[in-house]
Amino acid sequence: MPICLEKKKEKKHDYSESDTVKKEEVIPRPSNTKKKDIVPDPDIFKGIDEHALKASTSVLQSASELAKYLVQQARNDLERIRAFYRWITENIRYDTDGFFSGKPSSCEPEDVLRSGKSVCQGYADLFTTLCRKVGISAKTITGYAKGYSYHPEISITPSADTNHAWNVVLLNGDWRFVECTWGAGHVNGQTFVKEFTEFYFLTDPEHFINAHFPRMEMNEEQDSKWQLLWKPISLTEYSRRLKLGKDAMKYDVTPVSHTSGVLEIQSEETITIKDEKMNIENWIVNFCLKDGTEMGNYVMSYLQDQTTLKIIVRPPTQAKYILKIYGKPKMKQTKLYKNLIEYIVKSNNEAKHVKPYPCRKQPWASCPEYEIYGFTEKAMETPIYVAKGGEVRITIPTTRLIDIMAKIRHSLDADGNLENYCLVEAVPQYIAVEARFPKEGFYELEILVKKESDGHYWPAISYLVDCPTTMDPCYGFPVQYNLKYQCRLLEPRRNPLPAETVITFRFESPICQKIFVSGKYFDKTEKNVFEGTISTPDSGDLVVFGSVNGNGSLQGLFKFSISN
Repeated sequence: MPICLEKKKEKKHDYSESDTVKKEEVIPRPSNTKKKDIVPDPDIFKGIDEHALKASTSVLQSASELAKYLVQQARNDLERIRAFYRWITENIRYDTDGFFSGKPSSCEPEDVLRSGKSVCQGYADLFTTLCRKVGISAKTITGYAKGYSYHPEISITPSADTNHAWNVVLLNGDWRFVECTWGAGHVNGQTFVKEFTEFYFLTDPEHFINAHFPRMEMNEEQDSKWQLLWKPISLTEYSRRLKLGKDAMKYDVTPVSHTSGVLEIQSEETITIKDEKMNIENWIVNFCLKDGTEMGNYVMSYLQDQTTLKIIVRPPTQAKYILKIYGKPKMKQTKLYKNLIEYIVKSNNEAKHVKPYPCRKQPWASCPEYEIYGFTEKAMETPIYVAKGGEVRITIPTTRLIDIMAKIRHSLDADGNLENYCLVEAVPQYIAVEARFPKEGFYELEILVKKESDGHYWPAISYLVDCPTTMDPCYGFPVQYNLKYQCRLLEPRRNPLPAETVITFRFESPICQKIFVSGKYFDKTEKNVFEGTISTPDSGDLVVFGSVNGNGSLQGLFKFSISN
C-alpha cells in the first residue's frame, strides 16, 4: 500500500537565509502542458539516474554537498530535479518502526541524510531543501492522502488531522508535483518494500488529486489552488471518489458508472470501466468476501466493445465484499497483471437463491490472441448466449481451417462429464459449435484450438450460455474426429442410437468422396450430401468413416454408442 502518516506530528523545516537562492513565489495555477510533454520517455534520464545512484557517502555530510554532487551532470532544472528525486527514492527508506510506534525519527533534512530513513515529512522537506540549495523553487505541501491507513468507508472531514506531505516544484514557470515517499516504495504489512516508481515524478494534477488533497491554510479556497486543477474539487468530493491504482492512471483506465469507492447493491449491479486508449490487452476480475473467501460464481465480465469492460456483480447474501479489477498492459516486456481498481461492495440482498455463474476471472469471449488461433475479431462480439429450448449454435468466422474441440461446464458442476454435448462444424471460412444443455442454469462453452507447433489443444475462447429450459430428453452428440475432412452431420443428430433400428444417415462434405458406415458405402449425391440407411447393431459402437478419394484409406469421422 502507498504510505502516509496517521497524523502530521513532525515539525516543519525552517528554511533560513542559509539556503543558497530564494525566488519570488509564483502563484499556483494549472499548466497547459502534461508530463508526457516534458518527459516523453524516462530513458532520457538514464545518465542522470546513473550518476545519482553512484553518490558516495562522502557527499552526505550536508544537504549542500549532496546537492552539489547530484547536479554535476545536469544541464537544466529538469535534470536537477530528477537527480534529487532519484537519489531520495533510492537512499531514504520509510521509517516503519517510527510510523507504527507513533514516534517517527527526526524529519530535519540533515538528520534524514544521516539516518537514511524518515516518514513523508522528511522525504518532502529533504527534496525541498535540495532544490533550494541550487536555486530551484520548491515547497512542501501537507494534506490528506489515500495511503496506507486509508479506508473508503471512513469519510475524510475538515476536522481530521492531515496525514501526508509531498512536494511541488517550479519548472519552466509551472508548479509540478513530486511524491518522493510513494516513489521510493510501499508498506506491506509493517514492512517497507523498496520499489522505485516513475509515476510519482512530475505527476499530472488530474492524476495526483486521486490520492492527494492539499490542506495547509485551513482555508479551502486558498488550499484548492495547490490542486493545480482548472476545476478544483471539494474535500467532500475527494473523500467520496474511488481511489484508482497508479497503473489505472498510467494506462488511462477510468470508472464510468461507479466513481465512489463503496458500492451498495440490492441484488445486481452493472459496472462500466473505460479503456479509451486500448492500453489493456486482457483483464482479470476478482470477487471475494472481505475475509478473502472467493465468490467467483457471483461476478461475470465481458467486453462491450474494444474500449469498454462491463462487470455484473450479483452478491448471493447480505455481506461485505471486495471487487478487484486487474489489467495486463499491451507490452511485450511484461506478462504481469496490474492492480487497477478496487471497490468495497456492500450487499443488502436477502434473496434465498441467486443463480451462480461459471467461475471465470477473465471476460467472456475475450481472446487477445485471436489472430494466432485463426479467428477474426467477430469471435469476441457476442460473449453471452441464451439456449432457447436447451440448445444453441455459435458461428465464429475464421481466417483458415482450424482444428478445435468444444466443451461445456455447468456452473454448479464444473467437473461433470458433459464432453459429448457439443458438435463441431469446420470449414475454412468459419467454425460452428452446436451445444445442448441437460439441465437449467449457466454454462461455460469453451473452445480449444489445436496448435500445429505441439499438436495439443489449448483453451482459446469461452462463452457464457444461459439455459432457462432444457430439452426432454436431452441427447448428446457422437464423438467426433478429423475436422479436416469438413464433414457435417445432418442426421441422426443424437447419441446414443437405439439398438437394432433402421436409421437414415446424412452427411455433408466438400472434401470426402466416400462415406462408409457399418459395412456400407454411401455415394455422394448433389450438393456434397451423402445419404443412406443402416440397421444398427444390438450393442457396442457404430463408427462412421470417410475417404478423400475413391481408393484412399478410410479415416474415422464419428462414433455413435448403441443403447439397448
